[in-house]
Amino acid sequence: MKKYLYAVLLFSGLSCADSSTANLPIDAINMYYVSQIDSLEKNFSLFLETVKLEKPEIEIQQAFKNCRVHWKHIEPLTEYYFANASEFINGPALPEEEDNDSKIIEPTGFQVIEEYIFPYYDKAQKEMLIQEIRVLESAVIRLRELNKSNLLTDANIFEAARLELLRIISLGISGFDSPIANNSIPEAKFALIGVQKILTAYSVREDSEGLNKKFIPVFNFLDSHNNFEDFDRATFIRDFILPLSKEIFGYQQRLNIPNNKWLTAFNLSFDNIADATNYNASFFSPAYTQNLKPKKQLVDLGRMLFFDPILSGNNARACASCHDPQKAFTDGNTKSKAFAFNGAVFRNAPTLINSGFQRAQFADSRVSFLEDQITDVMHNPQEMNGDIQKAILKIASSTEYRSLFIDAFDDADSNHVISGKNIQIALASYLRSLKSFNSRFDLFMRGEQSSLNEGEIKGLNLFMGKAKCGTCHFMPLFNGSVPPMYTETESEVLGVPARSDTANALADSDEGKINVSKKDVQKNMFKTPTVRNAALTAPYMHNGVYATLEEVIDFYNRGGGAGIGIELENQTLPPDPLKLSSDEKKQIISFIDALTDTTDLGLRPSRLPKVGDSMLDKRKIGGVY
Repeated sequence: MKKYLYAVLLFSGLSCADSSTANLPIDAINMYYVSQIDSLEKNFSLFLETVKLEKPEIEIQQAFKNCRVHWKHIEPLTEYYFANASEFINGPALPEEEDNDSKIIEPTGFQVIEEYIFPYYDKAQKEMLIQEIRVLESAVIRLRELNKSNLLTDANIFEAARLELLRIISLGISGFDSPIANNSIPEAKFALIGVQKILTAYSVREDSEGLNKKFIPVFNFLDSHNNFEDFDRATFIRDFILPLSKEIFGYQQRLNIPNNKWLTAFNLSFDNIADATNYNASFFSPAYTQNLKPKKQLVDLGRMLFFDPILSGNNARACASCHDPQKAFTDGNTKSKAFAFNGAVFRNAPTLINSGFQRAQFADSRVSFLEDQITDVMHNPQEMNGDIQKAILKIASSTEYRSLFIDAFDDADSNHVISGKNIQIALASYLRSLKSFNSRFDLFMRGEQSSLNEGEIKGLNLFMGKAKCGTCHFMPLFNGSVPPMYTETESEVLGVPARSDTANALADSDEGKINVSKKDVQKNMFKTPTVRNAALTAPYMHNGVYATLEEVIDFYNRGGGAGIGIELENQTLPPDPLKLSSDEKKQIISFIDALTDTTDLGLRPSRLPKVGDSMLDKRKIGGVY
């Protein structure tokens, strides 16, 4: 034990007289964190001086990278404890509008600075660059002040460390926060060094030799494979990060440090951070449903309601009408048929598989939860044209339905169990049961190496690298839910055209989120959908403009709307061509195919409950479409 105590004392700069053994890890971690803030501030000063003295471009770029080293060292704890400060320092270089205000918040931080000096430094931007560096310096000073009143705990430290591994495999190696410099691979090592430093502080309590040994091959792999476009992300995640994740989990258990009791998106009771089956759908649900026990009867009731047209205004359209399980819960149309076959609705019907793993519903993100989406669709004149109160009366007239509701809601008053809220909860419970996390990709990440072939592995590496798909469709959920905290679901401005013909391309007339938010920066903005099961959900985009994945990949390869002549001031998709070869495009599509999994999701009711009305009792399972 003495050698571990000695190691921590050296690490922390403390003496035996000024800290108890129990407090040493926390004290050491805090001292390390403060020292890295100091180093970051010093490197900003050197960076500023390098710019002022008009040093060569390569020295300016290196000075920037030096700052990033110390940022990555503190990233695990900063992202966890000071999320707002972290967003200010290292958030995307995109303008935002304040809530309930049209005031534009201009972006700041590393990613803004990166655009000034990579790939080339424009001296004409010198004063703007200096201003941005000073803004960042002040942010770091503020971070130091915030930390003075911060309370570190063992559970939080391990949670932060494990979430940092998730951040590295989902955001880090995809280039999410180094979009132009493409320095993400070396930076992954710096972030892991930060994880190692904070965890090995616990060597005073438990031997960390085994943990340290797990870091060595990870560092060696990163040192020998540091080219962004050629980096083998599949091997890195499966053979290096996942074993490290397992060891960190085991180390925490040996220390008898419990997880925090609050609900998290990734279930910290498991060690495989790339296994999507370890995600909690409850995290993405409203508070009033999070304590509901998962019950087969509740899901079964929701399935019955999903296929029953009794919820619609004409007793002919069901949820399943536009979301057919045989088509991965889409309808295969460019735009869904409107109610009573009166034309078409405004947008393409998205898949409902994995819809429970996001914090925004609909293409324009107008509601947060599935429960609210259900009511919106039910009342929409173009979709179901229903009325929840009328639906309750129809359902309540059925003895069978009453029995199903009583079984689903244990403690419910039998006289009031059929309610609008319970209809929402039952349907949403069914939708959250539509989980698709047993694709061949998932099997690969669980250790079944043969589940992906060579072309699919190359496609995964391209998806997460050169093609930049993974900077919006975040692994392992592959939707727009932003890891590792998953408190927001992203939307993007892509410049989607009105027609698939690229000659004289025009932006689609649907302006997306601005119709809801009334914020100019959200004009033509749409929620990032899931890529899982995309091989089954053609046509694509909110307007169904593209019939094939080949067309979608070509659109992105050209630089989105900007690449086909559509001029949008606020396009968030980088306009630069990806320069993908024909083979690379095929490999990406083959990987998307490997994300297909609809196992056990097609179960339909064999009959609908009788309601005692001769006409209603003739309604069709799944409705008419």
